[in-house]
Parts: sequence; C-alpha cells; structure tokens
Amino acid sequence: MNHAPFIRSVICVSFSILFVGCGSLPNKQYYTLNYLPSTNRERLSPAVYSCTIRLRDFDIEEAYNRPQIVYRQSPFQLEYDYYRVWAVKPSRMVTDLVYKHLLSAGLVSNVIRRFDEGPKPDYELSGMIEALDEYDSQELWFGHIALRISMIRISDGSEVYTRRFDLRKRVFEHNPDNVIRELSLLMEFITTQAIHDLDVRLAKEYGVAVPAADSAAAPSATGEIK
Repeated sequence: MNHAPFIRSVICVSFSILFVGCGSLPNKQYYTLNYLPSTNRERLSPAVYSCTIRLRDFDIEEAYNRPQIVYRQSPFQLEYDYYRVWAVKPSRMVTDLVYKHLLSAGLVSNVIRRFDEGPKPDYELSGMIEALDEYDSQELWFGHIALRISMIRISDGSEVYTRRFDLRKRVFEHNPDNVIRELSLLMEFITTQAIHDLDVRLAKEYGVAVPAADSAAAPSATGEIK
C-alpha cells in the first residue's frame, strides 16, 4: 500500500496549522545613518586650503560587512537582526556621510571620490570601520562605532594623519529608531572631530599658525560620549 499521498497530506496540514498559529512574518525595516553636518566649529584658517582630497570608500571588518544590523548582548557574541537592515551597504553609508560633511565644511578646494572626476588629488583619505553595532541588555542600551581614519600625502606616500575612534552613546529610550539616531550622532561627532584634526594637519602643511592646544598628535578617542 502506498502511504506517500497520506504522509504528504499530513505534512501539508501540519505546516498550515503552524503558519496560522504563528501568524505572518514581520516586514523588514530599512535604516540609514543620517545627520545635518554642523559647520559651527571655528577654522584655523579663514581661507580654503588649495588642495584636493580624494576620499576612498571605507573598508569594513568582515563581521559587519552585511545588510543586517549587528547587535550584542555580550562582548563575545555578535547577533544579526534579519528584520532590521541597512538600506545601503554600511561601508558606503559611512563613506557618503564623511563625503557630505567634508563638502559642507569647505576645508579644501576639492573633494573627489574617483581619480577621473576632478583635479589630481594631493591627499587621500581612507578609513576602516571596525565596529558598527548596538549593545542591548535589560538595563542599558548603547550605540557603538569603532572607526580608524587616515590620510596620506600622495606625492610621497607619507601618512600625515591617523586617528582611531572607539565610542559609544547611551540610548535612553529602548527602541530601534533611537538606536539609529544615537549612532548617527556618534558618526557626526567622529566626523566633526576628524575634520578639525585635518584642519590642524593642513594648517601645518601650509604654514598656518596652530594653537599649542592643537599642536600635539591627536590621541585615540575612546569611551562614552553624552
């Protein structure tokens, strides 16, 4: 006796009951980091530095090179939220924010992304995204970004600037939208500081006086910001 049709019917009914009992799957939600660049930090030189910076697409650690938003509940485990995803690749998203901020700052004559889209670049700015995640526990939520930004002088390949940021910001209202909002504020803080650092480095390159407080090499920035 062939029992296959009966078995298939039982399986189909079982899956139907399971689907009805569980309900439909949640829709994916798409997110992006976003902020309006601030231009109120005082520049060291009122004039634009007469040079061109080429901004390379940032690199990213493989664990974060995916559309799913990464979250942690311990320092040793990464988890991926399959229903909350980035609208664009994280490395492209971060690079785009840095590009828009550089243009808004008016620091240099030109900012380009490719060698064939403008004047020959004098400097190349690059970055490595080491972490882009949220930390969740029953009591505390944080947005967290770890990012290294570097710039070289193209004529001789020498590194004129590098700084590592490893910062977190507490999320007081525990919902996904607020996590993305705090991550955006973290990104704004990092880029604002990096552009100030570049202002200091270019001032030295172009013989502009630099205050003593800014003359030392920029240390790594780590910890929590308010």
